[in-house]
Amino acid sequence: MRTINELRGKYKMLIKTKDFDFVNINEEDIITFSQGIYAYESTTKFIILNNPDNQWMKHLQSVEDEEPRFILLDPHMFIEGYSPIIPDGTLGLLKTNDIKDLSFFAIAVIPKSVKDITINLKSPVIINFKERIGAQVILENRDYFVRTRLFASEGTAQ
Repeated sequence: MRTINELRGKYKMLIKTKDFDFVNINEEDIITFSQGIYAYESTTKFIILNNPDNQWMKHLQSVEDEEPRFILLDPHMFIEGYSPIIPDGTLGLLKTNDIKDLSFFAIAVIPKSVKDITINLKSPVIINFKERIGAQVILENRDYFVRTRLFASEGTAQ
């Protein structure tokens, strides 16, 4: 007979997702957002799923239901010099003393035309993967916006 410690980390959980139908996940990979995500404060358990078609795109999927699901992009890949200034209390909320322990993601809105993608640089999703906790916070940066176009419109500079 196996002990609980032997089984820990091997337990799989089947969830229904918005984009990938049913997916088996490891319970140990669940990330807790104690305050939820803006407009979804009551949903606190999420998993990060890789997009098999786009390695730069991740899905922040609720494990409680197929909605909500958010598309995440690494803002450092798209915004040169991305340097978020987090509000006081964020490090404590995410159980760390060092911002280097945190991963930042911008929520993307992807309309029918990919050239019109916008990302939210003002309120990123921040995750401490070591502790498996996350939060969405409003940054102190005044030059980051909720809707930032990834690609310049035709005939305009970005």
